[in-house]
Amino acid sequence: MAFSSGSRINTNIGAYNALNALNNVNREIGVHQLRLATGKRVNSAQDDASGYVISKKMDARIRALTVALDNMGDAQSVLSTAESGYQTVADLLVQMKEKQTRYKNGSWSTEEKEAIVAEMEQLRQEILETIQSTKFNGVKLMDGSFANVSLSGTSTMKVGDTGSTYVVITNIDVSSAKAGKTYNMTYSGAYVTLTNASDATDTQTVQVKAATAQGETQTLNFDQLGIKISLLSKAAGTAAQIAAELDSLGDGASDIVTSSGTSRGFEVGGSSLLSISFANLTTLGLYSTSITTSNADTVDIDTDLSTVNSAIGTIGAQLARLTTKEANLNAAITNTQAAQSRIVDADIAKEQIAAVKLQILQQTATAQLAQANQAPQVFLTLFR
Repeated sequence: MAFSSGSRINTNIGAYNALNALNNVNREIGVHQLRLATGKRVNSAQDDASGYVISKKMDARIRALTVALDNMGDAQSVLSTAESGYQTVADLLVQMKEKQTRYKNGSWSTEEKEAIVAEMEQLRQEILETIQSTKFNGVKLMDGSFANVSLSGTSTMKVGDTGSTYVVITNIDVSSAKAGKTYNMTYSGAYVTLTNASDATDTQTVQVKAATAQGETQTLNFDQLGIKISLLSKAAGTAAQIAAELDSLGDGASDIVTSSGTSRGFEVGGSSLLSISFANLTTLGLYSTSITTSNADTVDIDTDLSTVNSAIGTIGAQLARLTTKEANLNAAITNTQAAQSRIVDADIAKEQIAAVKLQILQQTATAQLAQANQAPQVFLTLFR
């Protein structure tokens, strides 16, 4: 640091030194005030370049774990919803077993047995309704619909520009479709029809809109089948022309094939997805067997009840597993937050002490700047 004798007044070195010191103090005060205001020691990369990079990685980890915790909550909700449905079916089967045992009573008249049969059939109908109505987010849980459904063998559908004049298929969404289905696409006039290759009753027809210009989009919603087909027009074309070209996009064999997955995955913070699946209760003997006086005493309720109870046990085990995972995730989030805090969070007490010290230095530097500006006045006495 430069000093002068004070007798050279053209450049006030003392004042410049005091000003530089004051500027440095003000800059440091600004840093500590920002830390006190934000609660963070690292507010930008220049504060701590390596710490900033590490903290961002930790932030990404924390946010991913937090979303995984949300996914786990959804998985628990799905399992709990399914468990309620399976327990309802189990209770109904127990009641049917009770009625069946009562039916096997030699003292009953035909009228009394018919009354029991009617009651058993009503219980069976309630089971069917429960299987079809137990849903989560619109997806049935107990009839085999709860599966990761996607296009299987994309070569069976020519998606994209196939040289047609009017339209291309940009996307086929089968996420809500049942697994293991193959649909053939046909057209008639301005309508497109998807028909299950193995079940002609599984079909739906949707009307196509005309395209007035290139670049127009539309979606064909085959809601009953859980399939959506997104279209992009290459040029203006009538609805009939577009429908005809949609049919020609197939390769002459199957047009849409859905996968045969039996489960859905949930990212819950592990290295792989947590797979959740449910027993398909449409395979129960009672699902397709009506109760009549000819089979009321012989229908196999025990096997169906065993299937349902096994499914409930599996759900219970999965819920217990999720409870453990939830505790581990919460611990991981807390520990990662603690590690990040050590890097980026400010020590408020330490920052306040430093700020007070600098405020005092600010006052003394300001006073010394004033004194340095007054020092050259002494040499005016030489002119008296």
